[in-house]
Amino acid sequence: LLDSEDKSLESAVVKVINPDEQCDGSLELQASSSSLVVKEILQEAPELITQQLAYLLRGSILFNCMSLEADRITEQQEKVLSILEEKFPDLPPREEIISVLQESQFNPQGVSIEEVMLKDLKEISDGEIKVAISTVYMTLEVRGNL
Repeated sequence: LLDSEDKSLESAVVKVINPDEQCDGSLELQASSSSLVVKEILQEAPELITQQLAYLLRGSILFNCMSLEADRITEQQEKVLSILEEKFPDLPPREEIISVLQESQFNPQGVSIEEVMLKDLKEISDGEIKVAISTVYMTLEVRGNL
């Protein structure tokens, strides 16, 4: 269900992809939402993936993986990344994208603390109690200035 502020977009929703529903219950790492979206588009309408969209989706997958060890990328994520890289060989090297993402992750210029907190917000609720958890990456120098 869409939030009330997004209700006008409801007619444009074709499919909802929920990573939690894709999990088979094993201890293997869960695939990222972006890799599930790419997999779905590749199966249903591969012609929709332009170089610009591949760049965006690949960046999202790499951002999700960059905090993990290189050997912890799921098989599905690696497969999707490889397909995008084969289809668009002019995409920048993975290492270059990860480097830029890491630099921007620790550079809070122009971003409010509220925006940082909302970026990775996860909510857990049992119906009565609601807990919000957010991950904030920053250097010790930045933390000292807050």
